[in-house]
This record gives sequence, structure tokens and C-alpha cells, in this order.
Amino acid sequence: MNNTQRVLLSVYLPLTILILLLDPTHPVYIVVQSIRYTTIISLFFAVTLINKKYNEQKIMAPAFFFMALGDFFLVFVSAIGSIQVDLSAFGICSFLIAYLFLIKAYRRKTLNKGKEILAAIPFLITFIFAAYILAPYIHGAVLFIAIGFSFVLCYMSWSAVCTLFQNYYSHKAAIMIAISGIMMYICDMGIAFSLFHPIYSTVYIPILKNIVWFAYILGWSLAAAVIAEDNLLLNN
Repeated sequence: MNNTQRVLLSVYLPLTILILLLDPTHPVYIVVQSIRYTTIISLFFAVTLINKKYNEQKIMAPAFFFMALGDFFLVFVSAIGSIQVDLSAFGICSFLIAYLFLIKAYRRKTLNKGKEILAAIPFLITFIFAAYILAPYIHGAVLFIAIGFSFVLCYMSWSAVCTLFQNYYSHKAAIMIAISGIMMYICDMGIAFSLFHPIYSTVYIPILKNIVWFAYILGWSLAAAVIAEDNLLLNN
């Protein structure tokens, strides 16, 4: 682990813990959201300053801009009481674009179809389960948006895990990519339930929010660590 990676993890993991501690206890909602968004936007700026040795790292970098933009529309705007317009569609589109950049960086020619098929099974099972539970509560255009976003999310997370079998990324980088992709998947599945399921969307459940935020910040922090990796590829 190089100095940049140590700094990233030593800064953002404690910030994650701070956010988890503040979330259920802090009386001022806008303060918590401000700390959250400051953490996310600072991660974007940190990535812009990292020296990117490999083309794959340069492809990944724009994803952080769209991640920060999506977080603004989906999370921070909702905390500003004076803004009454629903801008969540812009947030969803921003994250979708971010995931497309990650797919571009991660996806490579299949070298082990058997392992890649096995890797797809957990994503397929959890997606079907979530779709079965949430489908009665999603209607109209939102349903089509949700399906499209879910497909991109699953493909991105699956592509991240498949880097373990491609003999393209170094073992260390592939592990970070795989864990990052899984964390992003967990985060977005949690968000889906908090948005659409009546039990979770109307009642504040700290454990669900904490899982979402922990997975969210850890997933993107690991992606930033991949961008800072000195030995990204197996044969370089």
C-alpha cells in the first residue's frame, strides 16, 4: 500500500465511522447531510489530484464526478427545505453514467466463463428477490428507470468481481475492485428498499441507513485506492 492509499483509507474510514455515529443521534439533519456531502465531494477532489499512471485509472476518474453529482441530487438537495423540486431522476442518471465508466474500466474479454457465470449467480438471485419484493410499489416510468438502472448496477458489480478471474489486473487491485463493486451493489440495494418499500421509506431505520452509508463510502474509497495503485496491471 502506497502513501496515497494509506492517506485515503486513514481519512475516509474514520469519516465513515463519524457519519454512522452522527446519523441516528444528531438533532440537525442538514448538518449530518452536509458532513456526508463534504466527505463525498472531497473524495472527488482527492481523485482529481491523484497521479494516474494507467489508462484504466483515467477511465475510472470521471465516475467520481458523476458520483458526487448524483449524491447532490439524491441526498443533499433533499436536505435543503427551500428546494421543493424532485431532482432524483438527475441523480439516478448521474450514478448510471458513473457506473458506465467503471464498466468500461473493469470489463475485459472472458478467460474463465465458468467462474464468471458462478459470480453472476449471487447478483441474479438478490436482484430477483429485490424485484419480487419491490415490484408492487413501483409504477409507471419509475419502473422502467429502476429496471434499467438495476441492470447497469448488476453488470458493473459483476464486472468488478470478474476482474478476479481475468488475469489482467494485479491480485491486489482485483481484490479492491471486487470489494468496491460489491459494496456499491449493497449500497444501492439498500437505497432501493429505503425509497420504495413502505416499511423502510416511511419509518427511519438506523441500521439500514448505516449499512447504506458504510457500503457507499467504503466502495468509492476503495475505487479511489485503485486509481492510486502503482502496480495496477498484472503484467506491468
